[in-house]
Amino acid sequence: MLGKIKRFFFIFLIILSVSFLFKEISDYLDKQKILEKIKYSDNTLENFYLVSKANQTYTLIGSKMVLKGDEIFIENPQGHYEGEKGSFDLTSKESVYHTKEKVAKFYKDVIFNSKDINMKTEYIFIDTQRNIVYNDTDTLIYSKEMTTKGKNLLLDIEKEFLKLDKVFSEYRGKNG
Repeated sequence: MLGKIKRFFFIFLIILSVSFLFKEISDYLDKQKILEKIKYSDNTLENFYLVSKANQTYTLIGSKMVLKGDEIFIENPQGHYEGEKGSFDLTSKESVYHTKEKVAKFYKDVIFNSKDINMKTEYIFIDTQRNIVYNDTDTLIYSKEMTTKGKNLLLDIEKEFLKLDKVFSEYRGKNG
């Protein structure tokens, strides 16, 4: 009889232990479901370097990239492009990319440098779908031989067409 009581308590302890274990597993799974429902409002990437290669190479370096909804904010963006028709660098203090419209805005001291021409402006928009660059502010375009100041920049990358309003140009001829 004493043996049956010991066996009963032993089986009872096993059942109690298994029940406790299942309860712990159930609690853990409930917590996991709660964790899955947590949404982060900002996703941040710091000191990044992105490269895209195909027929053309794009690189983008920045100190901080923050995803907020349909917008990507970038601090200190430095872009570089290499393609069949040439290359250029684009820098500014801040940038935002609108993912739905596929339009980037570079602002605060925008500088564009290529082999033959340089540009400075306060901000520009780049429509990546239509391959156009535009703004409605003052723009300075300069090279070794010329300086052009204007407003309302429109650059069609595909057609290689540049338009400025209220233009003032200064051309410096070669001595010699």
